[in-house]
Amino acid sequence: MVGLHSLGAFVSAAALVILVPGPATLLVAGQAHRSGWRAARATAGVVAGDLVLITLSGLGFAAVMQQWPALGLALTTAGALYVAWLGFGLVRGTPASSDAPAAEAPRAGFLQGLTLTLTNPKPVLFFGAFFPLFIDRASGHWMTGFYALGAIFEAINLVYFGALILLVSRLRRVAAFGGALRGRVHQLSGGGLLLCAAAMLATTLRSAWA
Repeated sequence: MVGLHSLGAFVSAAALVILVPGPATLLVAGQAHRSGWRAARATAGVVAGDLVLITLSGLGFAAVMQQWPALGLALTTAGALYVAWLGFGLVRGTPASSDAPAAEAPRAGFLQGLTLTLTNPKPVLFFGAFFPLFIDRASGHWMTGFYALGAIFEAINLVYFGALILLVSRLRRVAAFGGALRGRVHQLSGGGLLLCAAAMLATTLRSAWA
């Protein structure tokens, strides 16, 4: 592949990063408990957001955020509040309402995944610091390398989310687990999102006062 090197190391490191549960995993798991299509739309939103952030990282937005810390703090605060709003919505949701997809716009899952990703500046910094390690700058294909690595990263992401959706959907259909999962998965996911939001806000406050 033009302009790339150490792809084996990249794939291994990317897989480890993706396997660490985060807000996107909790959102997709909560949507998978409701329906596979909702989870698929949320996954598409997350991937679309990642592609936007990968492009911004390649264009130097990560360097801009490092130069202007206030911008990163503002985005982190906005992202934490949005994650908290999503978590609260999942926690307060009832099994009856979660099984009624007609009450929600078809694009809602996609927009939730997209917004969740775009309001978190950490992936920008990650892509901006991680991807250049595997791009040969002498090749002259900087953005091509960013997009190539982004395609590999998102392929791994899709495999991971696909496995997650399949697992939750299968458990939801098994009678032995159906009763235990009903009203639990999306509430646990919502609680996890609230914890993630609290951690993001705590980090933001520490950075602001540092």
